[in-house]
Amino acid sequence: MYRIATGIFISFAHHVRGHSGPCISLHGHTWKFEVALCASELDGEGFVVDFSQLRKNVLMPCHALLDHSLAMGEDTWAKNKDFLAPIGADLVGSRMDKMGGGEAQNALVGELCGARNEFPGGIKVAVFPFNPTSERLAEWLYSVASANLEDGRVKVAAARVFESLHPVESVAEYVRG
Repeated sequence: MYRIATGIFISFAHHVRGHSGPCISLHGHTWKFEVALCASELDGEGFVVDFSQLRKNVLMPCHALLDHSLAMGEDTWAKNKDFLAPIGADLVGSRMDKMGGGEAQNALVGELCGARNEFPGGIKVAVFPFNPTSERLAEWLYSVASANLEDGRVKVAAARVFESLHPVESVAEYVRG
């Protein structure tokens, strides 16, 4: 069996609705999303999948969705989108005062396995059909990789989401079982 893995770092904040501890507050991490693929036979070029295809079809769309966003579940979004709009307008408007303008953020066009971007008042929010814990994000990443790269030869071996790398690693992994 051949196995490859690669990942990408993404900086974003999240909120864990109903959390009994400090994750109830909005907070951020520099996350690492990693996907491992396997195949019992290599393709005609000698690859499981070329790393560039894994980046293009899985990791870069995840980056576009999440980079410098606030990740939240659909329930949190539905209950708070109207409150976020004036806050977003104030935050984004501050760049006019300081800089005279700015660039639009990179974002995902459309949906990615049920997740999408919203822009209340101009700030970037990533809305998921679930509460965005590391474990749920790992399962979602697995689904993204499966939908975009699995075929009769290539299988997703695992999807890993590193929530915190410093001072020690904290990682959630999803493997089809």
